[in-house]
Amino acid sequence: VFPSALVKLPNGTERWNVLSGTLATGEAVGVHVSTVPAGTPKVELHVIKHSELFAVTEGNLSFEHDGVVDAVKPGEMIYVAYGTNHRVWNSGTTTARYFVMQVGGDTKKA
Repeated sequence: VFPSALVKLPNGTERWNVLSGTLATGEAVGVHVSTVPAGTPKVELHVIKHSELFAVTEGNLSFEHDGVVDAVKPGEMIYVAYGTNHRVWNSGTTTARYFVMQVGGDTKKA
């Protein structure tokens, strides 16, 4: 576990790193909260070497994966499997906020 750390990116996105640790099974786990202003440019498609579970609490996101784009709203979740080529962006007109739980693989490096 590490002290909470707020990271402010040049595009206005904020990422609050909440925890980093290891499960009893030996898998790495991390949790962060991201805040993305409306109009923030999309990130590049990328492949992750861990699994992620997003919980959207505010705003609207788009989740692109496997050639498909899904709309995601508050109260909904996104699951990103290990090795998935994907990206998530704020597709709404207000700030979006979501929690991300990362498990396994390169989580401690993320």
